Amino acid sequence: MRNIIASLFLLFATQVLTAQNSADVLVRGIVEQLRAHKNLEMQFSYQISPDGKNFDNAQKGQAWLQGEAYKIEMADQQTISDGNTIWLYLIDEEEVMVSNATEGEDNTPLKLLTSLDQNYAATIAKIDEKGMATIELANPKGQYKRITLKINTKTTEIKSIDIYLEDGSKFVLTVEEMKFDQDLDDKFFTFDAKAHPNVEVIDMR
Repeated sequence: MRNIIASLFLLFATQVLTAQNSADVLVRGIVEQLRAHKNLEMQFSYQISPDGKNFDNAQKGQAWLQGEAYKIEMADQQTISDGNTIWLYLIDEEEVMVSNATEGEDNTPLKLLTSLDQNYAATIAKIDEKGMATIELANPKGQYKRITLKINTKTTEIKSIDIYLEDGSKFVLTVEEMKFDQDLDDKFFTFDAKAHPNVEVIDMR
């Protein structure tokens, strides 16, 4: 009986290790694919749940990532960074808060995509008959403690990202379209105060 139990335990441990290695390879390949491009443009929809169970209505969003610079446009706010400075523009309040950026930090779901292979341990939870893989990622020391990533293994495309925060809230992002290597200049990743004369600028640096 002990030999049977030991054999079953060894088999289970081997399966878990294989799943983790496969997940790491899959995630690393997708991240390297994203990094190979000059920039990324993403059309997405998103939902937010304060308690992790009940979600608000889905909203549309658009985002761009180029190196350490990024721009995220959502229904009620825009987040813009040139890699050194972050502008958080609250549209309804007509305020923009200015702060320093932390290089390499996975402080947005968009920048998170290019740091998954470095900061998160990946394990494949399941792969369905259509080749859609559900991958669980964990980083006890990271800003986001748990992430569920759905990937089309046939096309190596990210389809959705579920992000679980420490306070029990959950952010779900569904990727609708990705474009690469757009013609974006440096000014695209800065907040143009002249174009928003009625917006109050609050410098928090």
